[in-house]
Amino acid sequence: MANSVKEIKRKIKSIKSTKQITKAMELVATSKMKKAVDNAVRLRAYGYLAFSILSRLSRKHSRLHSFFKQRKRKNILAVFFTTDKGLCGGLNSNLFKKMMKLLEKMKIDYPDANVAFAASGKKGAEFLRRMGKNVEFVFPAFSLNPKFSDTLAISRVAIKGFENGKYDEVVLVYPDFVSTLLQKPVSKVLLPFSVKTFSEMLEELGSKFHKVVKIKEKDVEYKLEPSPEYILKFVIPQLVEMQLYQAVLEAAASEHSARMVAMQNATQAATDLLDEFVFTYNQARQAAITAEIAEIASSSLILT
Repeated sequence: MANSVKEIKRKIKSIKSTKQITKAMELVATSKMKKAVDNAVRLRAYGYLAFSILSRLSRKHSRLHSFFKQRKRKNILAVFFTTDKGLCGGLNSNLFKKMMKLLEKMKIDYPDANVAFAASGKKGAEFLRRMGKNVEFVFPAFSLNPKFSDTLAISRVAIKGFENGKYDEVVLVYPDFVSTLLQKPVSKVLLPFSVKTFSEMLEELGSKFHKVVKIKEKDVEYKLEPSPEYILKFVIPQLVEMQLYQAVLEAAASEHSARMVAMQNATQAATDLLDEFVFTYNQARQAAITAEIAEIASSSLILT
């Protein structure tokens, strides 16, 4: 009985220590999440309008920029956004499933295409290597207040690769922040741009942009000065970089939200388990006291 009580006390001490850790991680994730969500939400309207402008320019000026030209898909680059660390619930596992579905779809749509990968986040890189995939580039997960300049390395890989003809299509796979409790894995074609790509993006993201989408847009004829070629040469790459930056912000917000909820659940589970062990400990302690009283009573009877 004494050994049993000691074992329960050891487990209680261990659970209390674990609870302190998960609670601290929950508070840290909550603090980071608020800033990450604010950054992602603030850029959404600009990101949507930038993508909308690109799609319309691709329809009216498809011959003026290489980013608008459709090619036969021989080589595809998939940019995969995950996390560097775990303890964020099912966020990464859901992204892994999304990537597998995308690869299956690519096999059907482009059976002869070669798919290369750029991974932002250690978890994604490890997953792709376990699957025997060709991971050409590995970047850290930009989860700690990412700045636009932080993502330029990934942008250069995607944009230069497409411009040089190394890749015929660039696809992003990342977690889209919907709410604190929901992070939706999505895929988005970054290059080349087209009206079809824009429609597929809206369908993939669901009702997230419904207020913006309902705004009636006029069929505007853009006047570009000094010349369409000059303007598009400098503006289009910047808009592409902004699309990728938006994906990074969504991934950061999703990671901190998922980790906050996971640590919150872990803290609650530790609390419930702690209550059970305390109750069991009290029962064992009471039983031990009762046994000792019974032994004393029986001893006194024998002596008398």
